[in-house]
Amino acid sequence: MRRIALIALGLTGLALTACQAVSAQERSYSLGDGIVSYDDLRREGDKCKSSGGTIRAKQDGGDPAQLSNYTCVIPPSGK
Repeated sequence: MRRIALIALGLTGLALTACQAVSAQERSYSLGDGIVSYDDLRREGDKCKSSGGTIRAKQDGGDPAQLSNYTCVIPPSGK
């Protein structure tokens, strides 16, 4: 009985951790598709900044000329 309770507690903690990670990622978003232009980056940067985020290039070696290579990273509230 004790073992089942510990397993249930562990799974509950794991599920809550996963939920927190998903909610933090929902706030950050990719900028979309297409070729990067100064105007697009400026417009998206202003939109991202108004949400409390910053524009960052993805670090996986993507094409810097593509808008999809950039992400608006919004830190979780409270940090």
